Amino acid sequence: MISKENIKYYVLIGFISIIIYKVIDSPSRLLSNIGGLVKLLSPFLIGILLALLIDPLVKYIENKFNLHRVLNILISYVIIFISLLLMGKIFIPSIINTLNTLIKEIPHYISMIEDFLNNHIKQTDILEVLIPHIQNNINLILKEMINIFSKTSSDIIVYLFSLTSLIFNISMGVILSIYMLYDKENIAKGFKNLLYCITTKNKANNTVNFFIMCHDIFYHYIIGRVLDSAIIGVLAFLGFKFLLRIDNVLFLSFIVFLTNIIPYFGPFIGAIPPVAMALTQGPVKAFWVIVFIFVLQQLDGNLIGPKVMGDQVGLSPLWIISAVLLGGSLFGIIGVFLSVPIAAVLKSCIDKYIQNHLYIKGSK
Repeated sequence: MISKENIKYYVLIGFISIIIYKVIDSPSRLLSNIGGLVKLLSPFLIGILLALLIDPLVKYIENKFNLHRVLNILISYVIIFISLLLMGKIFIPSIINTLNTLIKEIPHYISMIEDFLNNHIKQTDILEVLIPHIQNNINLILKEMINIFSKTSSDIIVYLFSLTSLIFNISMGVILSIYMLYDKENIAKGFKNLLYCITTKNKANNTVNFFIMCHDIFYHYIIGRVLDSAIIGVLAFLGFKFLLRIDNVLFLSFIVFLTNIIPYFGPFIGAIPPVAMALTQGPVKAFWVIVFIFVLQQLDGNLIGPKVMGDQVGLSPLWIISAVLLGGSLFGIIGVFLSVPIAAVLKSCIDKYIQNHLYIKGSK
């Protein structure tokens, strides 16, 4: 006789079978559908992320001044908005100066590469025939880069219009986060009541514990990662400004801070702009910038990172690298930033499942 539990089991098996078939039959279509679903739900995801990040500030203001929650939320957003305006006022001129400097130095880079090819590689008879082709290709690439920069500057209005969807999603995310922060107790209570109505008490408790675990992993990872990257950004600013004395240190240290949030790949990406800027002052300066960034990342990996973050996610390097690559390929920059905590949640669930169901007789 087919029981209620058997029906649930058969439905679950059928659902998993359909997913496996879709993955085998058309993996690209399945991935695009997942990406479309995430894009559709992006305002809600942004709202949840904003609420998670701003909630500590709201709690602090609430405990410090004992104001109404609406005022606490509005004050928190005003503080964040003013901070973003100040950052824009500080960083935008530095960004423009950096781009202008790099564009002006492109002809100098062309001459440096041509001199290197003429003085060193051309001495090898085997490669002598290839030198004109290499030089022509380098010239074409660098000229194309100049055209891209010029086109970006002239068509900036077109690019601004293309950001309409992103601005809409962020605006809706802010509105949703305000409602979430204001009514978070009732939302949590309603969610729990719904769980207890549709499933057993044990499964409802497990589901609640799962979301508590997700909250803890995301909160500690994101806050810890941002704080760790902020420390590295400040150290990079001090090193660029007073030790190495390169130009546009404010923008370059901000790039180091931003890219350092990305595990493993971020430091390599963040090193490119400072090295490129140092090349305008000579190859020796660029070499010392590379050495400084290497020492800074060793300091972060062995001292600052473990002290600030600890073992927040408990993932091996293989898990982290795989998560970053997969998240970036599926969901872009948002997937890169959120892939590690999501992978940590999945690994925690897998470990818990194995611990509950795997029993080896005679093991200790």
